[in-house]
Amino acid sequence: MPEVIEPTGSLGRLLEWRAREKPEHPFLWVEDQGPWTFGALASAARSLQDELASLGVGRADHVLVRIGNDERFLPATAALWGLAATPIVMHPSAPAHEVARVCDSMAVTAVVTAPDDGAVGGVSAPVLPVASLPDDLSSADPGYRAPEDVDDDEAALVLLTSGSTGAPKGVVITHGNAWANVRATVSAFRSDTRPSPIPTSPRPPNLIANPLSHTGGAVRLLFGLYVGRGVVLLRKFNAAAAKQAIDTHGIDNLTINPAMLRILLENLPADATLGAVRYVSSGTAPLPEALRQRFEQRFHVPVLGAYGQTEAFGAVTIESAKDVLAGRRRPGSVGRPLPGVELRLVGDDGVDSPRGEEGEVWVRTAAATKGYLGDEAPPVDSDGWLHTGDLGRQDDEGYLYITGRRRNIIICGGFNIVPEELEAALMTDDAVLEAAVLGVPDDRLGEVPVALVEATGDAGDAIAGRLAEKLTPYKRPRRLFVVDELPRVPSGKVDRPAATRLARVLSDEATDALTK
Repeated sequence: MPEVIEPTGSLGRLLEWRAREKPEHPFLWVEDQGPWTFGALASAARSLQDELASLGVGRADHVLVRIGNDERFLPATAALWGLAATPIVMHPSAPAHEVARVCDSMAVTAVVTAPDDGAVGGVSAPVLPVASLPDDLSSADPGYRAPEDVDDDEAALVLLTSGSTGAPKGVVITHGNAWANVRATVSAFRSDTRPSPIPTSPRPPNLIANPLSHTGGAVRLLFGLYVGRGVVLLRKFNAAAAKQAIDTHGIDNLTINPAMLRILLENLPADATLGAVRYVSSGTAPLPEALRQRFEQRFHVPVLGAYGQTEAFGAVTIESAKDVLAGRRRPGSVGRPLPGVELRLVGDDGVDSPRGEEGEVWVRTAAATKGYLGDEAPPVDSDGWLHTGDLGRQDDEGYLYITGRRRNIIICGGFNIVPEELEAALMTDDAVLEAAVLGVPDDRLGEVPVALVEATGDAGDAIAGRLAEKLTPYKRPRRLFVVDELPRVPSGKVDRPAATRLARVLSDEATDALTK
């Protein structure tokens, strides 16, 4: 019987185990490059571990990792786990001022990044540039070992998400959180939730389309290691690359977001199919029922709804593939809680809402973060309930329906955008007197940020151009309108519902003008 490890301690044990089990086994492809074997990835991790140690990185240190969806991400994070240090993962397109802000506020000891990363030039921490890895690295036992004295409650990963003030929040995911998440995911498919040996007849690899710096990508990578199933990374999602990966590798399921569903619908040829794909899981943003129906009618593949949150390290509820494939589903639902996940729907009075009535979604799970990096108040109360800020209702059989959000967060293509961050950036412009950023529905991305500004005469295009230099691309307002006066409530504050209506009207008028 092959060795099976217990899901506890350092996450680095997964790569160590795989590299001992079958070092020559192919695990990772990056679009049309690869494969990289377990042994090769562990060898790269060991080399990076030595280099990081020479920079003084040690236990409990925070290291910023700015690497995209390629073969270097796993070795970089595993190298830090080998030192009992904590990677703070950041999308490589984040601008220099955001890099500096995270380095300063989160006590970053070092930065791991690509050699051509111009955004790290001003940081005071040492920078370790990591070149692309050849796919012919030796698969012999590389000597990579995870420390044996790591507790489940030690930090394994810090995910960046925008806070209410717009500044990045560091969501701390412990090793125990991550093990709990993967076990819960596996429990949806089988009763034995321990890590599984590599099968003698491996299944096709899974596709990872979400950024590895995002919850969805990180969880998918760990899941592949846990169950011994290969992964194919897309550097950036597009229909042609996804289709090529599906056909080349015989990929039989997809985990993508609604924006990606639309991209496949709009950009694949009319006669294109999804090959061996049996079902698609949609997460990270609300899934419009009309989009689900269009996709299923076009590709004849069911789309499963899911609901999760960064602070819960992934999925909280999910539709069962078995039920949906058998024709049993609840339209509009995001499914039922995963095993080990508890839900409450709580009203404004703090009392649980009756079944069928709306309330804030509270979640209790071993995968939920205990807090943020720094001194910001944790999102989990003393009884272990994560207050999500999302509104929903449950039916009599426990299916969850998300109905809205308490907070102003805009979910654009699966990415969370905090209006206050964009408004603060706008207010640094000398021409802007006041600004409001609102979410406007969008057929492709779900919703997009639109800015309304009171200004001193500058054209909106000029203001938008200056703003673009201050923000990560996905955060930039898709449209900016200069208005004479923002809608306000009697106290003088911006009337956000009225401003949202105005933003929608102006956006519709602009769209109509372009189509004439």
